[in-house]
Amino acid sequence: MLAAVILAMSSARAAAQVGATVSIFSDYRLRGYSISESRPVAVLDLSYDAPGGLYAGASGSVVHPNDELLRPLGLQMNGGYAKRLKSGLTIDIGGAHSTYASYSGLRYRRSYTELYAGVAGKVLSARVSISPNYLGTGWTTYTEATAQVSPVARLHLNGNVGLLFPLNSRQGYGGQADGRIGLDWTSGRVSLHAAATARAGRNLYTIGHSSRTAILIGASYAM
Repeated sequence: MLAAVILAMSSARAAAQVGATVSIFSDYRLRGYSISESRPVAVLDLSYDAPGGLYAGASGSVVHPNDELLRPLGLQMNGGYAKRLKSGLTIDIGGAHSTYASYSGLRYRRSYTELYAGVAGKVLSARVSISPNYLGTGWTTYTEATAQVSPVARLHLNGNVGLLFPLNSRQGYGGQADGRIGLDWTSGRVSLHAAATARAGRNLYTIGHSSRTAILIGASYAM
């Protein structure tokens, strides 16, 4: 749901491309934790890919809280450079900034900035991110691996595992792991999504309650 470019799809384009996608999801999860407190969200993703491999993206979301009015949830921006090597692998470096409003499960406004580097093949990809103050918790790293296959036409099976770990031992807690397995069906501009998520380890940065496992559903339309 974030605007970050999927590593497996990040490659230099022959011509500049601009994309926009609107989506609705039953929940908004950040690394295993529900930012929307298990409430439905709507998301607008914008992306730009330059011919030389530079790219940028932005994603804004709104949530449907108890007062039945749509409220701002989060804003994410990212940019970087992706290059396809002769071996077929794609390398990707960049940075991202995310801000979440007081209507989120974080209870009040929080933000974080990360720098990342990764490598991707046709099926597998990996990325390492580092943040100087992840949602107010200090220095952290996040290491993740992603896999994606298409068993039949229009159907995509994907999975992701990650580990968020504090770099400052004085923070007094260990790492937090998360995982996700999802199924996407695409026909033309429309995509349907279903996923199961889980997390393990101590909650590093939240105040509210969030289940450790969840089933998510959603739909997207590429404009």
